[in-house]
Amino acid sequence: MRRAATLAVAVAVGAALSGCSSPPTDPEQLATQMFELTNEQRVDQGLKPVEWSECLAKKAKERAEPFVNDADLEHALLVSTCHEGAKAGENLSRTDESAAQVVDLWMNSAGHRANILDPEFTIGAIACVAADPQADGGDSGVRACSLLYEGPAQ
Repeated sequence: MRRAATLAVAVAVGAALSGCSSPPTDPEQLATQMFELTNEQRVDQGLKPVEWSECLAKKAKERAEPFVNDADLEHALLVSTCHEGAKAGENLSRTDESAAQVVDLWMNSAGHRANILDPEFTIGAIACVAADPQADGGDSGVRACSLLYEGPAQ
């Protein structure tokens, strides 16, 4: 029987408004920037970049949506979904910070860094979701993001 190795780590990166006057980042643009920056971190450490997975992108969006209007980042059971029996990992954030700031926070957290730099991960995706403007009185810029990784099927 194949078992998925599970490594789920969350970070509650402050959701307070930064007070800057720039418009909020589009969730898709933020996800793309974060994916590129995490791959840059891998390459800087001599690892291959992970390949984008549309399968994981759909799953990442599903995982980010429940906490977009809730500051409590809680992981559900994480199992591989695109490579059956593969190792799976996740990093979460909920913040109005930039992609670079979130990736920097992840790289300074042992568990998040371990996910980003795990050589067994071969595919990945990030999805970000904007907070509901009706829930917070306008677009606050808060984005909930889920970064998912998987390794090859075992």
